[in-house]
Amino acid sequence: MLKTKQEQQKFCREFNISEERFRDSRLTWEELEEIADDFKPKRNEHQNTVKRYAEEIQKCSDVHSLSYRVKSTSHLVEKIIRKNGEYLDRGESLSRENYEKYITDLMGIRILLLFKSDWLLVHDYLMERYKDILMDPPFAYIRKGDDDSLYRGKVEIRDNKQYRSVHYVIRADNGLGIEIQVRTLYEEAWSEIDHKLRYPYNLQSEMLKNYTDIMNRLTGLGDEMGTFINDYIHSFQETLFSGVSDDNEVYQFILEKMEDCDNEEIKQAVIDKIKQAENYREVKKMSDLAEQVLKYR
Repeated sequence: MLKTKQEQQKFCREFNISEERFRDSRLTWEELEEIADDFKPKRNEHQNTVKRYAEEIQKCSDVHSLSYRVKSTSHLVEKIIRKNGEYLDRGESLSRENYEKYITDLMGIRILLLFKSDWLLVHDYLMERYKDILMDPPFAYIRKGDDDSLYRGKVEIRDNKQYRSVHYVIRADNGLGIEIQVRTLYEEAWSEIDHKLRYPYNLQSEMLKNYTDIMNRLTGLGDEMGTFINDYIHSFQETLFSGVSDDNEVYQFILEKMEDCDNEEIKQAVIDKIKQAENYREVKKMSDLAEQVLKYR
């Protein structure tokens, strides 16, 4: 895989690894070849392992879809080159003997959601089953400026990345890590496009980076709009079940009760009916009318 000069040069071109970056890793091609030779025959076994966990997670009704994978040998080598500098700073180095311990995404599961709010139930599902085998506390990558209220108090929030995703790392029964990522369909689409563009081309152009930033913001907007519409529909359905059929009924109810507002019980009924009306587009008019009604007290 990496034995000849041509193979090494091709690898560096594919993953945009400069000579300087490779030197900074302080690794030799022989050491990387040893890791690759150790990992390749284990991939089928890892595939069976991660499949079992994926099938268990698929039972969660709020999961729209999921995929799973075992990291390719070439991507493992690329990550080791890229990350080894961090381990050197800590007085360690990645090697054939320890890479399985430190690289916790050799196996991965990606969960896709329709709406961001679906994450709450998926999070509960994962924590109920895997809390005791978490290798690290879960965390959420968000874009700086995003609303973080969904995650606050539940997972660590990190806004130092340009993509959005919630990460969990669990220890599988073979002792290795499985990284679980949870994101919406919009977030997945953006991540795939960004990965396709950023890695091979390195996006040094300011104009291209601006374009991808715009796409990133549009991704967040799409999720917000989808969540709003979903929440509105559910609120509308709940309102119908509680006996409100349309805006006219609310108006008529208030008008009929206005003459009797000396009665405290009736006034409370008016207030309760107005609260139901708050789910409709005419909520501002309803609030104004409520103020007029309460003036008769």
